[in-house]
Amino acid sequence: MTRIKRNDILRVGGDKVPRKARIKSETGYYHIITRGNNKNYIFKDETDKELIKEEIKKQEIEKSIEIAAWCIMDNHIHLVIKGELEDITTAMKKINVKYAMKYNVKYERSGHVFQDRYMSKPIETDEYLICVLRYVHMNPVKANIVKKAEDYRWSSYREYSEMNKEKSGMEKFVLSYFDMDIESFKKFHQEEDEREYLEIKEDKEKYRLDKAQRIINRCCEKYGVNTSRDVIENREIFKELIIELKERSGLSIRKISKLLEVSYGTIQATKRKCFNESIGQKERPLRYEGDMNE
Repeated sequence: MTRIKRNDILRVGGDKVPRKARIKSETGYYHIITRGNNKNYIFKDETDKELIKEEIKKQEIEKSIEIAAWCIMDNHIHLVIKGELEDITTAMKKINVKYAMKYNVKYERSGHVFQDRYMSKPIETDEYLICVLRYVHMNPVKANIVKKAEDYRWSSYREYSEMNKEKSGMEKFVLSYFDMDIESFKKFHQEEDEREYLEIKEDKEKYRLDKAQRIINRCCEKYGVNTSRDVIENREIFKELIIELKERSGLSIRKISKLLEVSYGTIQATKRKCFNESIGQKERPLRYEGDMNE
């Protein structure tokens, strides 16, 4: 029988509950997020960001992990790391503890700086690896901090994109997917990708709303109407929009109804009608996954 380690036990309502075991990656690559406690901004200025960057780089220098990509936001960090799970856990603990000690001294405070343990998702394919890497680099653009990835200082994008910089072994490996052509690497980052990746909850919700708004805008442009209200008044266009929002935005019906300023019942009725029509006519498969009451 596998022994549960003390650190793998979580208290819920006074009871001890085993933590969910991390999924091991067959490739050794993981997308990792660590965030500020209580959603706090813990990288408030450039000095803070430089400090956490140094702690991350130290772990790579010690050769316990290899870092394929990194991005430091104001209240969380994205990392793409290669390594054994135990080594990654040890490295993340060192990064968090050392930064927290210096942070607490600087701001004359005490207590936790980071929230619980880090989030992780295994990366199992080459395609997913480079797509996650792009997602990490594009985080500041999606957050409307900068317009272009190269404008953001606190990510590994510049380490890849600067022509005159000597590349590390990992950077050469990633660039080999682009035949060592940095311009191809840059163009890849400009391609739109609507897939969802590991993300903190509030940012994921924001990205879903942004995606839904793009879907609405495209629908208005396609039919030559000015507002979503014009779309709603045309039943056929409205049905098409609801199908696309439900299938592609990731939003629950409740949030779609709020976005469109239409009742929940209207959205539900439209969804059922589309589903019934698809069964009767067999024109196109519709995929409804149920309501996501987030």
